[in-house]
Amino acid sequence: MRRLLTTESKRSIKEAFKGNPIYRTIYAAYKEQETQMATLRFSPEEIFVNCFIGYDQILKNRDNLGETLFHMWHETFCELRDEAIDTSREFEEEELKTATSCILYSIVTCMLASSDWEMIRYTDLLLGQICMNSDLTTIHGPFVSNIENKFTSYILNYINTGKYISESFISPKSYIDPINPIGTPQERTKAKVGVKKRLEFMKGYLPDSEMLIMTSSDFNTMIEAVEYLIENDVVKKQEAKLHTNLSVAHLRYTFYLVFRNEGKCVSRQLWLEFLGETFAQMQDNKASISNHFSDKPENYTIYIKPKKKK
Repeated sequence: MRRLLTTESKRSIKEAFKGNPIYRTIYAAYKEQETQMATLRFSPEEIFVNCFIGYDQILKNRDNLGETLFHMWHETFCELRDEAIDTSREFEEEELKTATSCILYSIVTCMLASSDWEMIRYTDLLLGQICMNSDLTTIHGPFVSNIENKFTSYILNYINTGKYISESFISPKSYIDPINPIGTPQERTKAKVGVKKRLEFMKGYLPDSEMLIMTSSDFNTMIEAVEYLIENDVVKKQEAKLHTNLSVAHLRYTFYLVFRNEGKCVSRQLWLEFLGETFAQMQDNKASISNHFSDKPENYTIYIKPKKKK
């Protein structure tokens, strides 16, 4: 498992984890520091990779946290130094110390976000190691200023999956975020086609009615927002919410089917956010979105084969 990255690996990390709040926080905190901080010439991608190498080690050794954490700063420093020598990357000792401290501070923040007291009580051990080797303020300040509000929820979901990001660092082709997988361009294109096909029925009429499910303008706006989400892993803001004549339950379940089938490249949480952000009828029903996402309404199948437009 490499601690230092090739240019190809950095690009692959950026693509695979572009929606990951830990990566985004580390990138925002340390990208400028890569060139502006005289003692840091490590990329955010390298700090991110080493953060999860260390954090996953902690998760796998919960029964021996004290021993694992007692040696973490020294072992990380030595492995970075040795690999730098092997790859002919020249670093001063202070640069290695700063990079190691940035990595450990990122790990500390993941530990704090875990809500696991047994883990949290060891954070002072790592902070003490950072303070012995670096100026904690220069490490801490940029990180705290840029921490994303989804940082904690991501860590909690990550712990619950029991899957480890570091195990995907074998080669750039295997990089994957278990919580928020980003598909290849070909996979995303296929997902957009599949989702649009599933949602085609929303251009038609309600069963046994002359009432359109939604206007063609709103349908097109919805498809644009869906494609933007699949392409960018970001929910597009809708100032003017879209209207449909489906019930809340039918609309909600439609997008559950999207998530379970064609739209797996987008996380469940983002599909929930999409519903809450996009549709007018969800504004007073946001509490139900997550709790009843997978509830199938009665007679749902008659809605997905409505009459076509005349």
